[in-house]
Amino acid sequence: MDIVDNRQRQQDELVALEAIFGEQAIERCNVDGGASFVLHAPIDSMEAQADLRFYFPESYPSNSPPIFEWIGARDMSSESRPPQAGFIYPNRQLLFTSEMTEQANSEIHRMWSEDVGKDVVIYSWLAWLNDYLAERWPLPLDPIPLPKDGKAKPPAAADQPSANIAAEQSDSSLAPAIFTGRALEMKKSVFVGHVAQVKTAGQVQAVQSTLLQDKKIAQATHNIMAYRIRLENGSLSQDNDDDGETAAGKRLAHLLQLLNVENIMVVVTRWYGGTHLGPDRFKLINNAARLALDESGLLKEPSN
Repeated sequence: MDIVDNRQRQQDELVALEAIFGEQAIERCNVDGGASFVLHAPIDSMEAQADLRFYFPESYPSNSPPIFEWIGARDMSSESRPPQAGFIYPNRQLLFTSEMTEQANSEIHRMWSEDVGKDVVIYSWLAWLNDYLAERWPLPLDPIPLPKDGKAKPPAAADQPSANIAAEQSDSSLAPAIFTGRALEMKKSVFVGHVAQVKTAGQVQAVQSTLLQDKKIAQATHNIMAYRIRLENGSLSQDNDDDGETAAGKRLAHLLQLLNVENIMVVVTRWYGGTHLGPDRFKLINNAARLALDESGLLKEPSN
């Protein structure tokens, strides 16, 4: 394949990208010996935008892969929902580390080497990037209410369990009965939900300690946790923990809110199987939790 053929394929790919993302999303640049452009790529699953510079060498796609440069990212979550008076909308830090750059370069090289001569490398790679960033970037942040003086204030005390629940020893003897649900599996990743009825911070800690006495659970990739407790004064205490699976704890807490359960704690154990699952892993985490709640009977007989 000669340079003329390569240039035609490069132009065809640019036209295809403009058709997919819109002409306004692509800024073409004049460079010697190849084609270069900046793409403002939507990361829809994260309500964000990634700004990337691509360079097509003269030998692309026949003999060389495309080259990309990370410019930056933009949090679009505040633009995707109408603003409300009395709230501020914090922006997330959407970082792209050197390790992430290395992984992204490796993936674009892999896709090119497997599809030499085809005109879908950039689009296919962007689909991979969307899933990759969904596993590493934080979810959109909730709006923060403003007091009358116009300054941001922290969440209500009811959302800060450590200040509302009497501290207790995390002795496993305090742990209530723990029910473990059936395992869910996808691409060798395994997800198991555990549920218990809890009324104090000590019981929450005791359930965690009891589960971690099982070496298999202790050695799992993640043990994601969420709980909701109705306090004696009528306020609601709730908290969650990602255990390294970014945003998973918040999603688990949201599930408990949707189910309107109280005095319940759920832990989902995940053993990573070696294949990235993308957003599907969040569905499996919530499904494992819901399955354990259903099988335990705690949804039918909520604790008071």
